[in-house]
Amino acid sequence: MTVIALCPGKSRFAFTRLLGKTVWERTLIAARALEPRRVLWIGKGAPDGMETATTRELAAMRETIVCVPAELPCLEASTLKRVLKASKASPKAPAALFVSGGGLPVVLVAEGRAMKDVRARTLHELAKVLRPTPVFPATDDELLRVENAENWSQAHIILRRRKVETLMRRGVLFPDPSSVYVDPEISVGAGTVLSPWVVIEGDSRVAKGCVIGSFSHLVDASIGAGTKILDHCFIRESRIGKNASIGPFTHLRPASDIGDAARIGNFVEVKNSRIGAGAKAAHLSYVGDATVGRGANLGAGTITCNYDGKVKSRTVIGDGAFVGSDVQLVAPVRVGKGAFVAAGSCIVKDVPAYALGLARSRQVNKKGWARQKRLERREL
Repeated sequence: MTVIALCPGKSRFAFTRLLGKTVWERTLIAARALEPRRVLWIGKGAPDGMETATTRELAAMRETIVCVPAELPCLEASTLKRVLKASKASPKAPAALFVSGGGLPVVLVAEGRAMKDVRARTLHELAKVLRPTPVFPATDDELLRVENAENWSQAHIILRRRKVETLMRRGVLFPDPSSVYVDPEISVGAGTVLSPWVVIEGDSRVAKGCVIGSFSHLVDASIGAGTKILDHCFIRESRIGKNASIGPFTHLRPASDIGDAARIGNFVEVKNSRIGAGAKAAHLSYVGDATVGRGANLGAGTITCNYDGKVKSRTVIGDGAFVGSDVQLVAPVRVGKGAFVAAGSCIVKDVPAYALGLARSRQVNKKGWARQKRLERREL
């Protein structure tokens, strides 16, 4: 069996992205479920790597041909299988899927030899010549053709609603299902709560028993069981372990790996870093190109200075280390296991294990200085 993707030259929306994939890619997800020997493209602008064909070449094919327009992203495999079954019931007669109540054909199944001398360019023209047996679907949603901006928006709604309903049947909790945006490919475990206005895209995986707070956005993220993502977090291409706490207002950039039971708090940005199990960066920090050990603590305002204008270097913080507030760690630098770094320090050299790193000016109190200044200003 061969699947033919039909794309008229005027069909620009076939190449528009829809929930992480192009419209034509979403259409062919259903077609590939038929396990065809190959998929061919008829029309202008064939995607890279896809073989092309003409309607004249179809007649030379001694096999079943499934013709599908490239603009049917909501099409389901079960419907295609029903049309294929109808075609096999009468091998000499083609079968076509029509919108309920008649109209133009949407999918056509025929034997290649039935297309001898056919010069048609569109599915409608093929159907006129072949006079297929009609097959009608139960609903029209999946037969929506994306030919304009309105159709594109409608396809979003259909696919999103379909995915949310599937997740609810599997035990995922939605306080407001209509407000959550999820791609069809994501995976969410039972008992997880997806709060209003959550967006989950790409190849994201959320395990069971999680909470994803409102206005959080996940792209290609992996979230471990029992983890809580609080409101207003953005997480891209990152992994979070079990029972961790993220947010609110946390930004995890690509290649961030957060360990089990770790805490990444409000206004913390992490990039290309490994945060060990139980480690904490609770507020107002930037952790870039770093390795943070198990149980380490990064105080408020900790900054890893990873870029010198030319090269990015790594910071390594050992297990159980304690970094005080408002500390700059100028990479490349290491803070040893169990070490302390005093608040307000700018660390440019390694701190040995269990040592105290202190890099700030000594405090000097000048007695009476403020009183004299206020007298001069006539404030006293």
